Amino acid sequence: MGDDRNQLVPCSTGDSPYSNNSLSTVQRPLQSTIFCYNFHTDTLEPISASSSDYQTHASRIQRVGLHQYLFEHTNTLLLLEARQSHTLNFSVLWLRTVLQRSAVSLIWRQSIVNWLIGIQRKNHMKEEVAQHCVRLLDARDTLRGHYDRDYQLRAMGYFILVAKFHNRIQVKLEEYSRYSANAFDPRDIGHIVRHLFAELNFDFQLALPQEFVELFLELNSTETCKLNEPKIRALSNLFIHVACIQSWSSCFNASLLATSVLVLSLKFMRQIRPEIPHLNYILWTCTYPVELVLGLAGYIAMIVADMPGEPTDRANHYFYATKLYNDECHHENHFNLNHVKKFCREFVQGSLVNRQIALGMRSLVSQQRRIIEQSYFTPHPHVTLTQTTPLLNPSPNNALRVNNDTPRKPFNDQPEQKQPMRLTVRAVLAAKRFGKQVMERRQNRLRQDLIAVA
Repeated sequence: MGDDRNQLVPCSTGDSPYSNNSLSTVQRPLQSTIFCYNFHTDTLEPISASSSDYQTHASRIQRVGLHQYLFEHTNTLLLLEARQSHTLNFSVLWLRTVLQRSAVSLIWRQSIVNWLIGIQRKNHMKEEVAQHCVRLLDARDTLRGHYDRDYQLRAMGYFILVAKFHNRIQVKLEEYSRYSANAFDPRDIGHIVRHLFAELNFDFQLALPQEFVELFLELNSTETCKLNEPKIRALSNLFIHVACIQSWSSCFNASLLATSVLVLSLKFMRQIRPEIPHLNYILWTCTYPVELVLGLAGYIAMIVADMPGEPTDRANHYFYATKLYNDECHHENHFNLNHVKKFCREFVQGSLVNRQIALGMRSLVSQQRRIIEQSYFTPHPHVTLTQTTPLLNPSPNNALRVNNDTPRKPFNDQPEQKQPMRLTVRAVLAAKRFGKQVMERRQNRLRQDLIAVA
């Protein structure tokens, strides 16, 4: 995409020069809009300028004054996300791939991601390093026919580049060679790093779920209720890392994945801290239905609920993700991993979440793909307006479409009725366990063959 298309354009507000609504939707493809998520009714709606408390909500999310940079930085990330086609390209590839034939390579990918999270933890790197590496790896290498050894070497190359981008920690190539059990010579690692750097051509900055989560937490914090705290971030990163281990994680925009993680984290936190407000605000350039948000959150919760206790074997794909979480929260009884798993089991049993899981992940990925195509890619090659820090106020047409797409629930204080997990959900979990057993048996045979040869 060229530099002059898909710019973040202001919506019509007050005394804006674009308030006459004379521009067509094709000329204004991107609008940064405030959406409100209601935790009581599980509804997601844009804030309407006609509402009596619009000014209060708008000023709160825009952080007018010293903290306005938070709002502007969020819009910068949304613009970065909209201008890149990595998510759409990978979702198309993922949907076209026969996953049963690629099961072995995808399980190898899970092992690689777990290994990268372990390197990040050992060297006390920033939380987003592994997430950034996984997004680059999926955008360029996953499901593209690389041999296992080449795939691991390229993954290490991306990790080194991203670690240098985010940290000032100097880890020598000899140390990375030891992390791979000396499978790669330091010269090979140095060569692949230089090759990938030239291949990327400085273009390895991506919008990341963890960045959106932190910004949404900070934008929703007040003087009486601080949300951007270490334990909430640790819980959110646990959910993000669990999602990153799955091959479908890069099929979703970072802002959407961050919203689903935010819903999970704040629903869990509201059990511990009831003072957390039931209305929370997010920024999007797309219009995602609440079913898509809850379906993605439900898949993450289903995986966490199915984890076998606290993993103790490093071969377990979630070993280092849980280690990172326990490093921050092991001394807090309320944040015990078993409590998180119990909450996830209850969340999955919700009727709306259960229904979305039963439809399958391919349905959610297809829905996200259609939304991206409709929102970011238009037949017209140019956009005339280029202002990048919008005043927020959804257009009437946009608000009407969201209101029609989002089912309304009557407000009540009664908890949502829980339903037993459907047969489809149980089949997904059984298939995951069966695939793991098959891989363990295959690895045992390989070990026995190596012993016999020796």
